[in-house]
Amino acid sequence: MATDSNGVPLEYYQPPHSLLSMDKSIYNGLLAIGTLATISLIFTTSLLGFITWRMINWKSHYISAVGRNQSVVLIYQLILADFMQSLGFLISFHWAAEQKIIGPNGTCFVQGWMIQIGDVSSAFFVLAIAIHTTYQVILSRTLSYRTFICCVLGVWGISVTLTSLAPIVGGRWVFQRAGVWCWIRSDLEGLRLGLHYIWIFIVEFGCILIYAVGFYYLFRAKRTEASIPGRSIEGLRKARSAMLAYAIVYTILSLPLAAGRMAAMSNNDLSDTYYLFAGAVFTCSGWVDTILYTITRRALLFDELNVYNQRPRPNIGNGHLHGKDAGFQRQSSTDSILAPNGFGSIGGIKMERTVKVELDDMESTGSGGRGQGEFYATATATAEAFKS
Repeated sequence: MATDSNGVPLEYYQPPHSLLSMDKSIYNGLLAIGTLATISLIFTTSLLGFITWRMINWKSHYISAVGRNQSVVLIYQLILADFMQSLGFLISFHWAAEQKIIGPNGTCFVQGWMIQIGDVSSAFFVLAIAIHTTYQVILSRTLSYRTFICCVLGVWGISVTLTSLAPIVGGRWVFQRAGVWCWIRSDLEGLRLGLHYIWIFIVEFGCILIYAVGFYYLFRAKRTEASIPGRSIEGLRKARSAMLAYAIVYTILSLPLAAGRMAAMSNNDLSDTYYLFAGAVFTCSGWVDTILYTITRRALLFDELNVYNQRPRPNIGNGHLHGKDAGFQRQSSTDSILAPNGFGSIGGIKMERTVKVELDDMESTGSGGRGQGEFYATATATAEAFKS
């Protein structure tokens, strides 16, 4: 087999491995994909920056650290995966400018790598969100923070492994033209199935099953008036609906592309126009997930930024509030979210207020002087929301 100076087989520079010229429809389609990728990149970068800033400066806005809110951390990982996917599709501008898709080369490899890791990692984090939410609903508890972080790192580890296996198993020239962008080349259908397709469909059908179980549990709990410790049924339903939205969006946006690839594996070749449409739809994941987070943000925050459960009890001695306990007496905007939804302490809603009382002492000082004493009183009211 003839090769060039870099050891690349010359046949890879010829059709069908490369696209030597493109018509107007492909050119316009690549521009559309590149534009949508740019929008997604801007949105995801902005949201990642915003959440990162809030994680660093959480004391100015919340009682509890945002970085310990497991729901927000999972959404953060999903947006990061969308960010990498957007970077991959952004290279569509390069192919449009060149008026051809030639590979394998450095540009083709980068696009294939970024699309692969972006696709599988976003799929896994959508599934992780479904499992995590259902776990909270059914067991009414969350993972320990250390276990949770290990799970997050495990998801990234699996994603990187599935991406790395492509060049390890398929060789250094594995990423070539795959329709109208670069990905695992078309003659490696088994590799595509094992590293990508099967996981996408596991996520899509897995999310449907997991959320069905969760909704059945909520429906049964409401119908039988069963209690869920420390939670209100309505509040849980709102949180669960917010998390379900991410699975619905992912399924809708990824299904056209996944269906097209599966059709290709069945020897039903679809046109480049279809893949341009499917790619453009999938590229919207970044900005759609960002908007979705903006809409569902409050529903996500009240679950674990719970000032009634998370805040340490004040240390009151001799009538005084000491040390850093005073800092926990301030309220954040999250308080107004928690109370209406019944997310209080186990057994109901607990409201706590500390009042400062100043008393003038006319006799404690010398003539004409006035002394002043300061005292603090704390009142606690608990409303029992669930009773056995």
